[in-house]
Amino acid sequence: MSQTLQHRGYDGSVLYSAKAKAAWVGREVDVLVEGESDETELLWQGRTALHAPEIDGKVLINDFGPHESLVPGTFYRAEITESHDYDVVARIIE
Repeated sequence: MSQTLQHRGYDGSVLYSAKAKAAWVGREVDVLVEGESDETELLWQGRTALHAPEIDGKVLINDFGPHESLVPGTFYRAEITESHDYDVVARIIE
């Protein structure tokens, strides 16, 4: 890893995670909706079958698509629209 990235506080795990998450953009996935995001009431959060609770990043939902509201504990089809170091952002499509 370059000294510039190390100087900025990045470690290999963050860079690997960010690269892996970027590969998700454009994919359609089934998301188990958990409810309102821990970070802001403007987003909801969930996870895919590949996300372990409290270990892996979250799927942050910023668009309910055709739904007026979402029901926690329900699976919805979503498209990943953005990626961040550990989390991805999605919009509900079904």
